[in-house]
Formats: sequence, structure tokens, C-alpha cells
Amino acid sequence: MARKTIFCAQAFWIRRGRLQGGQVHQFLNEERAREGAEVLIAGADGVAVFSVEGHPDEDLWEEPRLIATFGQTPTPTEEAADPWVDDAA
Repeated sequence: MARKTIFCAQAFWIRRGRLQGGQVHQFLNEERAREGAEVLIAGADGVAVFSVEGHPDEDLWEEPRLIATFGQTPTPTEEAADPWVDDAA
């Protein structure tokens, strides 16, 4: 039951006036996550770099820790629109 830290980057796009989150990409360390964010920002309106800590064997995770943002991203208290929900339906 080892504790683990996962570093991530997630791109965001503005769709219909709202931020929509894309796939969360996982990286080995913070440096790689920041490098990944630099690649993602080329095709997105914003990117968030964050880490999560927890116990993967038990699927217990703490709240994400924001490391950096680039461009337009949700504020920590606001959630991005779910990319799988179509508001037009």
C-alpha cells in the first residue's frame, strides 16, 4: 500500500462560451508534466498542470494540487464543462 504521486497535464478549450476539459495526461514527474503542457498549449486555449497523491491499490486519492496554469483554465473552485455532455440535446 505504497503512497504514490501522479503528475498530470490537462488541456482546456472554450466551447459555446464555457471551458471544456480534455483528456488528462499522466507524466513521471513535474518537469515532464510541464513539458507536456507546453506541447498541449499549442492546440488549446489553456492547460493546467497538477499532481494527485494517494494509494492506488485502494483507489484513494487526495484533492489535486495545482502546479501551474497556461492560458484559460478553470479557477480552483470552478469545474470545466463535462466533455461528454452535449448541452444542445
